Amino acid sequence: MISLEKSSKKGQNPSVDSNQYMNLFIVKALISVNKHTINVKATVPGDIYSDLRQAGTIGRDLLVEDHDSKYSWISNAPWLYELKFNVSANILSKQVVNLVVEGIDTVSNITVNGVQILRTINQFVRYVFDAKHALKSGPNSIQIHIENPQHYVDVQRNWYNKTYNYGINPPRGYIRKMGASFGWDWGPSFKTQGIWKPIGIEAYDKAIIRDITVETTPDAHNGSQWTLNSNIFIESQIKHSFEANVTISLDGKVLQSGQSYNLTTGADGTARLALKLPVNNMSITPWFPNGVTNGTQKLYELRVKIGFNGSTEVSEKTVKIGFRTIQVIQTPVKPKGLTFYFQVNGVPFFAKGTNWIPANILQEDLTRDYLKHMMESARDANMNMMRVWGGGVYESDYLYELADEYGIMLWQDFMFACGSYPSDPDFLATVDVEVTQQTRRLQHHPSIAIWSGSNENIPVATYPDYAIRKKDYIELYINHIRRIVLQEDSSRYYVSSSPSNGDEDKLEDWVPKNPGDHNYGDYHNYQYNLPLWDYRVWGNGRFASEYGYLSYASAETMLTALNASELTYPIGPALERRNHHGNGTNSIDNQIRTYFNAPSAGGIERYEDLVYLSQVVQAMAIKSAAEYHRRDREVNPRDGNGNTMGSLIWQLNDIWQGTTWSSIEYGGKWKLLHSYTRDFFAKQLVTPYEDTNETLIMALVRDDYDGKHELDTTVRVYKWSSTTPIHQIVLKSVSEKGFSVQTLWNHSIPALLKESGCTDRTECVVRVDVPFYGISNFLLLTEPRNSRIVKPNVKLVSVKLRPNVEVNGNPKHVFDITLSTEA
Repeated sequence: MISLEKSSKKGQNPSVDSNQYMNLFIVKALISVNKHTINVKATVPGDIYSDLRQAGTIGRDLLVEDHDSKYSWISNAPWLYELKFNVSANILSKQVVNLVVEGIDTVSNITVNGVQILRTINQFVRYVFDAKHALKSGPNSIQIHIENPQHYVDVQRNWYNKTYNYGINPPRGYIRKMGASFGWDWGPSFKTQGIWKPIGIEAYDKAIIRDITVETTPDAHNGSQWTLNSNIFIESQIKHSFEANVTISLDGKVLQSGQSYNLTTGADGTARLALKLPVNNMSITPWFPNGVTNGTQKLYELRVKIGFNGSTEVSEKTVKIGFRTIQVIQTPVKPKGLTFYFQVNGVPFFAKGTNWIPANILQEDLTRDYLKHMMESARDANMNMMRVWGGGVYESDYLYELADEYGIMLWQDFMFACGSYPSDPDFLATVDVEVTQQTRRLQHHPSIAIWSGSNENIPVATYPDYAIRKKDYIELYINHIRRIVLQEDSSRYYVSSSPSNGDEDKLEDWVPKNPGDHNYGDYHNYQYNLPLWDYRVWGNGRFASEYGYLSYASAETMLTALNASELTYPIGPALERRNHHGNGTNSIDNQIRTYFNAPSAGGIERYEDLVYLSQVVQAMAIKSAAEYHRRDREVNPRDGNGNTMGSLIWQLNDIWQGTTWSSIEYGGKWKLLHSYTRDFFAKQLVTPYEDTNETLIMALVRDDYDGKHELDTTVRVYKWSSTTPIHQIVLKSVSEKGFSVQTLWNHSIPALLKESGCTDRTECVVRVDVPFYGISNFLLLTEPRNSRIVKPNVKLVSVKLRPNVEVNGNPKHVFDITLSTEA
């Protein structure tokens, strides 16, 4: 592969004569801006925004102030990328000389030496086209003309409306491009354009390995012995059958050496070699998600090499795999419904996690260090699952590698979200290629748990054009995406959307009357106007794959985008335009006033008060919901509710500095919610809550798989004015088994207040401790604004750095901070 990426020596054209990197493109605008044509150098991989930024044509930071509006002219223009390069006769002597475009954003025409060889229409597709006929020995040129995405959408909309007499809503569905680039309720609109992934020329005589997929199956009688089922996808322009010699090794141990196979390519130029390889004489360590049993995330290097008789040419590819099985268990629940939970290596587990959105509007700005920090933060908050949301992009290989390494299972959406999509043959054809390529690319990762066709796309029966929407939905998500996914990966479950009703969907012709029925599959739940610290407002169901609430980002983060004078309370226009959720500002303000006294009016100090209160509201709301999910694992025999086995918070990360649902701010700073998450997603949880009849109920949730434990649980009642408990109860109990929910105690709250000498709910607070597990929790008896909280007079006593601390094998700075307080 010769990638057209990096600069050659000054004054020379890059030369294509061996496996090497190549020059920067030159990017030109095809419009005049202020009567001047823009002509700047471009970086590949990259984007027109980053190229203009690097050249000084626009400001250094896209996300400051109102630059999303100020720079909208960029996405409303077409752009031309150009490169001159040399090609050696040695390259052209090869039987196959391809132009390989790993990713174009999005619609483009590509010419080589004036010969058009390719048109791209899909950001998520790798394009491989024969370029030999267009290339020549010596100087060559390539031009990539990228269309204005909004213009393409408008043209497609007009054509579709005339052809089919109805339209797609929203119109971004006409283009296969990152949906979030058109803006979302948590981010800005930057309709990016550019060569966002590597582009280059590959040359060979015989064939190359493009993808490897795997399925691992344990021996029924010996859990350390496994069978490796693998598909090797080999691309070749040889039209007749050909012979390839295949060598496969696992962590350096040869599983087969030089085995000969006769291969035949299909119409797409790909041959599929299916192998079933017993892994003998190796004691395999199975891969487990983070915190499930005492399992680890052991990965093995699978290397495949092919050679050809009479040729020195070889093609080689290496992937890292884990040995594990994955199932979604759906069994009947009386009186109604099905279970919905994940089981790895035969072990059921409760999914604790979050949702991932694009971490940067410009993918080239994402660094490996930033991705690592985000994934480490998920792991360190005791998460074991993350949903890759369908309005973004199929993420970089590195994110999936980190998920494998850290044990974060991935609910992988295909990139369709919150809207309808075309069903014409051309659109479906490019989707077929997209789904095939992405499934083959990602399938070998042990972290992939489930495939989902879309986000929130099941049509609702109340839609005026429901019949058409239903037909289009089945055609796209069932007849095309589902068919391809099951063909490429028989080891995982597929749902057509999130939320869905799981297996129940098929019984209702794929489009249920009540999508997201809490008795089946997964559901999404958002509340904005009810008292969010009351767990009952969050409802219950089998698997909560989205739920969340907004909060403001810290002043530290917002000062990277706005001036200090713009950070005020009440908030002004600059902050308001960074909250894209309708009525979001009023909702946050009302929630704060439900539980606290609102800040006084003022500048940045009052904004910092607002941030703190909003983040406490958010953290406590999600704590209430998550603890409810975890203790609601048992089924209520009266109505079939319960059996909750998943809790995925919306959302982990941010795409800019704004008011959003994230638990980590843009830039990587944890909100209070993320710190809370470490506790309410811990392996063991003690959770006190108040029932409807003023009864305090205390439950123990265990996600460990250990046996019986004898426990001492301490209940302490404190006055808000003192750190010394005024009442204490020690409860002795036995936790019979792991992976269970058990009620440890219930007691009348009025009686507890009387026993403690508390005059009423405003005077006291309850804390519970289970020393055996090192866990604790608390129960507020009324809203903080009504409590007799006193100023605690907190003082910093000392800060000491712990020497030689490592976390998961990495050196960390860990401090012991000692505070004193009077209350």
